[in-house]
Amino acid sequence: MVTRTKLKDNIEVTTKEIVDFLKSKGLYILDNKVEKSASTIGDLKNSTPYSIGWIKLSNYNLDNLKSSILIVGDNFKTDIKDKSIIYTKNPRLAIALIIDEFFLEKQKEYISNLASIHVSTRIGAKCIINENVVIGENCTIGDNVTIYPNVTIYPNTIIEDGVTINSGTTIGQEGFGYVTNTDKRLIQFPHLGRVIIKKDVEIGANVSIDRGALSNTYIGEGTKINNLTHIAHNVEIGKWCQICSKVNISGSSKIGDRVYIAPSASIIDGVYIGDEATIGIGAIIRKDVKAKSTIVTFDGLEKREYIKIRKKLKA
Repeated sequence: MVTRTKLKDNIEVTTKEIVDFLKSKGLYILDNKVEKSASTIGDLKNSTPYSIGWIKLSNYNLDNLKSSILIVGDNFKTDIKDKSIIYTKNPRLAIALIIDEFFLEKQKEYISNLASIHVSTRIGAKCIINENVVIGENCTIGDNVTIYPNVTIYPNTIIEDGVTINSGTTIGQEGFGYVTNTDKRLIQFPHLGRVIIKKDVEIGANVSIDRGALSNTYIGEGTKINNLTHIAHNVEIGKWCQICSKVNISGSSKIGDRVYIAPSASIIDGVYIGDEATIGIGAIIRKDVKAKSTIVTFDGLEKREYIKIRKKLKA
C-alpha cells in the first residue's frame, strides 16, 4: 500500500528554520534566542534531547522534559535557558504545520495495477490509487486524490482535488429507498443522482455514501468524515464540517457549514442543521437545528433547555 506521506530520512531542523517558517504562516510571536536542532517529534512523555515538543498549557514542569525545542502558547511561563522556546499563537496548529513541512515526504503519484478503473473514468494528476480499488464508468477524479485499498466508487461519481478516501469505503451505491407495489411488495425507488465530493474532503474507513435519487448527494469543501459513518441519498453537507464515527445521516437532510457532529449521533430524514451547530454524542435529531446551537442528550435537546431540566430534576 502506498500512502500520501511518509517520514523523511535523516531529518534535522533548527530553531531558526522553525521560526522563519512560523513567521511565514503568521503564527510566530517570539522566541528566547536559544539555537537548537532536532531530528524527531515527540510527545511530552516520550521526549528526547533530539525532539521537538509542544505544550498547550500556560505552565508545565520542564524539569524532566528532554526536548531541545518547545512550541508553546503566548501565555506560557518559563525562565528556562537550556531549551529553545518558541512562542506561537496556536501551538497545536503550529506543530501540525511543522511536521508537515519538515518531517513528511510527499508521494507524488501511484496507480496500482491491481486497481480496476473503467476506461471512461478521468483520473487527474498526482493521484494515489491503491490495490483493489474499483472505480466505475464515467467517474471524474481530480488532482492529488488519495484512495486507499478496497474502496468502491460507483459510476458517475465526481471527486474533486485533494480528496482522501480510506479503506473499505463505498461511494455512490443506491440508497435505502423503497415504495410499496400494488401487490404489497417493496420495490427500489430509482436512484438517478450522483455523489459529488468537493475538494479537500477526507473520508474515513468503512464509510458509506449513497447516491441521490432524483437529485445529488453532496459533500462540501474541506469536510472531514470519520470511520463507520453512513450518509444516505440526497444528503447535502456544507463546507468544513466534522462528522465523527458511527454518525447516521438519513436521506434528504441538509447540513450547514462548519457543523460538528459527535460520535453515534443520528439525524432523521429531511432535517436541516444550521451553520456552526454542534450535535452532541449520541444525540437523536428529529427536527431542524438553528445555526450555532449546541444539541445534547439522546432526546436532541438544545443545551440550555437540557440544563434547565437537569436542575429541576435535582431540585
